[in-house]
Amino acid sequence: MLTIDEVKNISFRRANLGGYRPEDVESFIDEVVATLEQNKKDKIELVKKLDILAKRIEEYRRDEENVKGALINAQKVMDAAKKDADVQAQEIINQAKIQAQDIIVQANSSVVEQKNSYLKLQADAVVLREQLLEIYKNHLALIEELPTVDDMNKKKDELDEKYSSSDNAAYAPVAQAEVEQTVSEVTKETAPQEKDVVDITTEFSTDAVQKAAEEAVSGASKE
Repeated sequence: MLTIDEVKNISFRRANLGGYRPEDVESFIDEVVATLEQNKKDKIELVKKLDILAKRIEEYRRDEENVKGALINAQKVMDAAKKDADVQAQEIINQAKIQAQDIIVQANSSVVEQKNSYLKLQADAVVLREQLLEIYKNHLALIEELPTVDDMNKKKDELDEKYSSSDNAAYAPVAQAEVEQTVSEVTKETAPQEKDVVDITTEFSTDAVQKAAEEAVSGASKE
């Protein structure tokens, strides 16, 4: 392969006849030299551009590695954040479940307590009803023992028959004070004695009431 210097310094032998014109050969050599020089410059430029491109490619490669590293780090950070978020979410869910369970337990306890209180009141009311009925029965029994109008008329007829009008004249009329005294004594005899009167406040807290309430509560718990 010829160099520029070799082209410049080339010499041709001259022929005796039919040789080339020296000026044409010199002109061609100059053109060839110019072309080679231009090619050399172009080559140098191309080498410089290739070098720049190589550097840029190297930079791109480094940037690509940095981007890959950044993406990997970002992925790691995202995975870690997602994992932490999942853990926190699970903790929140578990805490919410525990609180909900506590609320349910408290609500159930409150319902049971209210139910037991209601049943105890019902049991107390049953005992009180029985006591009142017993009192009323005693009063009715006392009332039944009192004389009626028919009894009074019958007794009057018996007395009239036993004692005639002539016999009645022998007796002095009974004084009004004596009659009132007699009525008062009869009323005292037929009225319920002090021991028969039931103190509802006292009886309401007796062992019978407590026992009935406990039995009612026990039966409700078994249901």
